[in-house]
Amino acid sequence: MDIIYKTHKTILAMKTNIINKLIPLLLLVFIVQACSDDFLEQTNPNALTTASFWKNTSDLNKGLNSVYSALKDEDISGILFEFFRTDLAVHNSFRQNGNENAFYDQDFDLTTKDIENKWNALYLGIFRANQVVVAYERLKPTFSTTDTQEQALRIVAQARTIRGYLYYVLNTSFNNGNVPLLDFIPKDFADFQQAMSTSQAVKDFYRADLQFGLENLPKTYAEWEDIGSGNLGRVTGGFCEAMIGKSYVMENKFTEAIPYLKNVIDNYGYALTPDLADCITGTNEFSSESIFEVNYTTDLNLVVNGEKTLSHKITHFLANGNVQPSSWLALKYRKDAVDPVDPANQVTRNVYDPANGDIIETKDTIRMYSIRMGTSIASVDDLDSPMYGVPAAEYGNADGVSPLARIKPNLFKKFTHWNTIGGGAGEDRSTEFNNKSDINLSVIRLADVYLLYAECMIETSNLSEALKYINRVRKRSHLKLLGKSTETGAEYANATTTYVDDIDFDPTNGEQEVTLENLRDHLRFTERPLELALEGDRAANLRRWGVFKSHLLELASIRYDYWHYEKNLNGKHGVRYKCFITVSGETPTTYAYKTSSLTNQPLEVQDVVLGAANFDESAHSYYPIPQAEVDTNLNWNETN
Repeated sequence: MDIIYKTHKTILAMKTNIINKLIPLLLLVFIVQACSDDFLEQTNPNALTTASFWKNTSDLNKGLNSVYSALKDEDISGILFEFFRTDLAVHNSFRQNGNENAFYDQDFDLTTKDIENKWNALYLGIFRANQVVVAYERLKPTFSTTDTQEQALRIVAQARTIRGYLYYVLNTSFNNGNVPLLDFIPKDFADFQQAMSTSQAVKDFYRADLQFGLENLPKTYAEWEDIGSGNLGRVTGGFCEAMIGKSYVMENKFTEAIPYLKNVIDNYGYALTPDLADCITGTNEFSSESIFEVNYTTDLNLVVNGEKTLSHKITHFLANGNVQPSSWLALKYRKDAVDPVDPANQVTRNVYDPANGDIIETKDTIRMYSIRMGTSIASVDDLDSPMYGVPAAEYGNADGVSPLARIKPNLFKKFTHWNTIGGGAGEDRSTEFNNKSDINLSVIRLADVYLLYAECMIETSNLSEALKYINRVRKRSHLKLLGKSTETGAEYANATTTYVDDIDFDPTNGEQEVTLENLRDHLRFTERPLELALEGDRAANLRRWGVFKSHLLELASIRYDYWHYEKNLNGKHGVRYKCFITVSGETPTTYAYKTSSLTNQPLEVQDVVLGAANFDESAHSYYPIPQAEVDTNLNWNETN
């Protein structure tokens, strides 16, 4: 089995070598061919070949396992680099410290390694899926029983579904959607010389794969488990239908998307989890909200299993602050409107004497920041949200605690074990587990579908229906709700919910009644980024909304001040420098902040200044075809 996959992986590696390495190899082949025709025509009777391996459904299932394994490559999601090019992330705590990042600075090109890695990871999965599909078609006439036929059909439906998803990612990521379309197994150099298929041809292809999965797979995880144990985490019909609907939204084809998304909402039994943390921290994997998530584990021997290492390194990179919320996003989270009448927002908090750290009183009060913020990011002044068992505002500046305790304004808590590993120690950094995490990564969940459907409702002028689904997402995090409790379809019109018919929840700006027009912007720049940061297709969304360049320029124009945080919550720790951000000119009001002890002024910074200036829609709204593909594919600049 390994020989077969290593053979195809070798072919893929050959494709990515530069052309001057291929020429000597081809010359050598011709020389050997001329000298040893008879020898080369012999077949090793002991070798495992494609023809000798693929014999039954057991072999098909082994091949399918390799497809799922390919899906686990972190470069497919791109969390560690993808979001630097958007409005959501910065790559270090100092926005102007001279460190370069090709994505944040919008100067990536066809030679950028992460782009090549993403391309290779996607096509490796496609090659493996094609092996299963081709073998299935050859073996299909040999399946003599109904059970065998159904088992084989489910296997090929999974392979095609994953292949369809991988082509969706390629289409929304690279070269205006024009990429090579392969539904066969390349065997020689000529097979790799594929012209680019048009974006529409790629869409038609991956939708056909997803439709095949929709028609032939169990609808949900639960129905997979009804077939037999060990099936949790497989792709489902619900995933296929959600992705078809999402793919139409990504084209701004809202009418076409509506029936798919609404059917996912109404007829699959999905439900929002009571706690957002269930979706993004590993506490409740494959929950009622999960439509599909990539399954990871650290249960194997992570040293000797090679490619079978089914963990990822994203958790440790986020916990170390290598990917951090942008200033804009952090301020958005801080303004997330806590509902004061919702009992879930009632907390008991100690009040400390800033002089000596003694407790002055204990009082019942309302959360300082929203549960959605406290679940998604950490802030140095958050008094109510724990991180590794300790409220963020209690951290000291010792080297042994979270990076948040040092010079980090904010950290992402998504996809970290902040709520499962206590005591402030953070992630497991022992030799075996350093940079390895078993937290599943969501591909699509119900909250995303709700917001996609709400966008469809906005674009088809159905305000009440759009508010209904936006408010479902907000209510889960115990936020104030948009609109009026008397609005048609309002679901939470009771004494423990606050409705506000003011789009920014800010009465100091004057009431701005919720309309289709301003709800569109609210969905784009509040609900989606706050609910789905580091999830989904942020770059593709900014592109299809036509705001990529203008939004980056707007963010670059904002000046921020860094403030020092004095002695933390309880007054017993040293000053934490440059840990709190405000818009320039806004002064923190509580005793816990102070200006720089050196200059008596905060440090002014800006985000994404170079990136906004560099951004060129033709060069940066999609990734380019990688250099390795250009070097080895003689038809890379052709379109069929």
